[in-house]
Amino acid sequence: MPAVLATPPRGRVGSITIVSSVLLSGLAAGALWCLLSLGIERGISTLVVPLGLAIGLYFRWLGVRNAAGAACATASILLAFVYAQYLFAAVRIAQMLGFPLRSTLFKMDLGLAWQVTRANVGAVELVCLLLACAAATLVTRGGPERSQPAGAPSR
Repeated sequence: MPAVLATPPRGRVGSITIVSSVLLSGLAAGALWCLLSLGIERGISTLVVPLGLAIGLYFRWLGVRNAAGAACATASILLAFVYAQYLFAAVRIAQMLGFPLRSTLFKMDLGLAWQVTRANVGAVELVCLLLACAAATLVTRGGPERSQPAGAPSR
């Protein structure tokens, strides 16, 4: 009869892992949002909602759930929003002035990016951002966190 080895429960997700996951998922989602929107004329702002769901599922998969998962997912979505808006501003400026995008990204002033972003972000974009944060929060809710062994009573 073969011996069955019990898998030890995973430990608590460390703070370095959480911070790096928030940063990497936020920047990756922002870049993906900008890349996907290059081929779309309308509905660019709605792309943040499926990205928010994916980020929420990612943090749920990591075992960061409930309030911590919601906070991490929301921070990541906000970072993705800010980074994507910076990229959108760079694309708009490069298209208007006829500059290459790479040089525009490195030479663009944050004040100019802020003005372009303020002119192009409206109520629809903010509603989509709130929907993405709410969707990620709902996805990260429930289930035991990885810091608890299987079958342990919840707090």
